[in-house]
Amino acid sequence: MRALATLAVAIVAASALAVPATPAVATPTGITAAAEVPPVASESEKLRAARTLGVVPTDAMLLLRDKEFVIALWRQATGAEVRASAELAFAGTDLACTEWIKSGIISANERDQAQQMRDAEAARVAREAKEAAAIVLGVQPEPELLIQNDRDFLFTVFGRVGGPRVRAAILAALAGTSAERKELIANGLRTAHAGDQQDAIDADQQATEAEKARKAAEAARGRAVTVVRVVPTPDIVSLPDDDVLRVIADGARPGSEVEKAAVTALRSRVRADWKRFVDSGVYEANWRDVAAVLAQKAEADRALVDDIRHQAVVGGIRPRLARAAERALAGGVDDVRAFLDQGQYDALTQSFSRNAINGNIAGQYLRETAGGVVVQPGAAEPAPGEGLDATWRVVDGLAGADCFSLESTTKPNHYLARYYDGKKTQVAVQPANGTVDFDWNATWCVDNILPGAGVTLRGGADFLTRQADGRAGVGIEFYWWVTEPLPDSTEITVNWLNKYLPDYDPYTDLLVSPLGPEQVDGPVRYRDFQRRSAPGQVAFRSYWSRGGAVHPLTAGRGTACASPELLATYLRLGGHPALGVPVTDEACTSDKAGRFVNFAGGGSIYSIDRAGAHAVLGAIRDKWVSLGAEKSTLGYPTADEVAIPGGRRGTFERGRIDYDTATGVATVYPAS
Repeated sequence: MRALATLAVAIVAASALAVPATPAVATPTGITAAAEVPPVASESEKLRAARTLGVVPTDAMLLLRDKEFVIALWRQATGAEVRASAELAFAGTDLACTEWIKSGIISANERDQAQQMRDAEAARVAREAKEAAAIVLGVQPEPELLIQNDRDFLFTVFGRVGGPRVRAAILAALAGTSAERKELIANGLRTAHAGDQQDAIDADQQATEAEKARKAAEAARGRAVTVVRVVPTPDIVSLPDDDVLRVIADGARPGSEVEKAAVTALRSRVRADWKRFVDSGVYEANWRDVAAVLAQKAEADRALVDDIRHQAVVGGIRPRLARAAERALAGGVDDVRAFLDQGQYDALTQSFSRNAINGNIAGQYLRETAGGVVVQPGAAEPAPGEGLDATWRVVDGLAGADCFSLESTTKPNHYLARYYDGKKTQVAVQPANGTVDFDWNATWCVDNILPGAGVTLRGGADFLTRQADGRAGVGIEFYWWVTEPLPDSTEITVNWLNKYLPDYDPYTDLLVSPLGPEQVDGPVRYRDFQRRSAPGQVAFRSYWSRGGAVHPLTAGRGTACASPELLATYLRLGGHPALGVPVTDEACTSDKAGRFVNFAGGGSIYSIDRAGAHAVLGAIRDKWVSLGAEKSTLGYPTADEVAIPGGRRGTFERGRIDYDTATGVATVYPAS
């Protein structure tokens, strides 16, 4: 209750300023909100959007925020689809408004020209639901109030009504879900208002029961006529029920369920049928009208999502968008709507990596850096948000929707573009200027798609490529893997990708994949990996530390020179804090009977079936190695090193080595 009271105070204060609340913008999937700058429409894109409608925008219009600019064009638009799509965008997120300016207005205008209606009916239903709700509450239904999103509409209405049931319902919905707000506008406000009206009637101690019954009937008639957006004046609410039915029939859309139901009720000579229609029948009929429109809209939305999915698959450069569309289609109406409202924009980010074609190296990504556009791995010890420089927003091509443009995720309206420096064609991230020349240079077409090899990106006659110096440039045909955004390309990741390169393909499951995120302990980093044949089980753990290379420790017996597990023994003895990180890969012993690994702390772990897996450390290890290690007369270690009075002892198959701490001497004691 305290939270609702606080919300009420905030709403009243803001309502006094007549400023609607601004909904939060969802963070695109996989991107760090603090690092990525949300896209906005550029001045050139606003000019192009305005020109679509034959509007010459003023300087003041061009300075408007994207959401305000949408409304500015909506006021001047005449096409049903343009106006409807603008209303749906305005009722959505800031990002939806931006995308409407960038491309939505153009496609909506094309539908108007072709007389193809997709959004008009859905926008009308949403608008009329708010209009009916406003009228029933006695709120002036200004056009711009009716196209606000549900939260902003309720926020504004809250400041203009006084009924306690209505205000409580609005507070609860504002603190609730999107579906609850939508239901409140469609039905809940009318019900709450009916409760407020009845409370006022019941509280009138001066009125007779007959007067209370008359007022209740008039209130019911008044609510009923608002379904067809008729203001319930005293002249109307005092009419007999059959005349009220005529008002509703006249105000209903021709051929609608409301009109049909009103006419059917009028044909009855039973007064109870008229009253039943006023009390409930009109709302049931209206819902059938709304349901029919929503069903048509849902069908059109699914077709649109399927088309987006198909185009993403065919395009070859938006695998995340294709997968997001597939997930939406596998869900229900709400999933499809959420995808169109926000999900399709969240899924536009991708990264581009070198692949194995022509000896290239995996884990090197197309990156926007302060020194230019390069193709290289990330930092060995990445900072938070690492990989944003290798993340691009893949949008429709500025020079044509059949191709693509790569927009920076940190600098809106900056694109990867070709330019001529006086000697040769280069590539850089540059701001869009709205010229045909820039749009052409910032557009890349996918020429070839090879599963397991990736795609080629061609700009004009040149292909986007990696030059010998590691910088991005143009040249001959070059293949890129299209991968997930915010790529992790630490030393461990690059080692994994290249070690399992024959199986690495971003379009399929990997033979070996990470089991969890990379772990950091000061200068040491490590990560567990799993095999596709045994998901959820650690196959090996790779270690890296500053100044060193990546080395794995296998879980289980391994494949080459199978023997007891090394990783478990290493962890049992304290892991990297005790032994240091591995400085060699696992290797077979000289007799091929077992395995061993050396560690930065000066120790080793040897593993063989007849003796188990044990560590040999420090001076004892040095003495044993000087004798020939496992080839010596001592053979393999049979136990971990232990403390003895005055030193340490290592036990082997055919003897032991004792280390004297005072003298620093390691002495061999062969078995008798």
